[in-house]
Amino acid sequence: MTPKKKYADFETALARLEEITDLLEEGEQSLEESIKFYTEGLEIAKFCSDRLSDAEKKIKLISGKDGETVEEDFSAGQGSDDAV
Repeated sequence: MTPKKKYADFETALARLEEITDLLEEGEQSLEESIKFYTEGLEIAKFCSDRLSDAEKKIKLISGKDGETVEEDFSAGQGSDDAV
């Protein structure tokens, strides 16, 4: 099994995933090349999904309560109708 490629950041990985998508949509690659691109795309998609999950955990909503600034977890603010 080949080692997984490491990507510098989310944006670089996403750009590569878009390149792979374009190549696969063209349909000009051999079956073997298409499988390699598809496999790489799956690895990148997982990398991006993991980065998004990490970012979501770090996001804090800042809201004013009784004149004080309070940080809340991102998930705690979901579904709230309060606009800040």
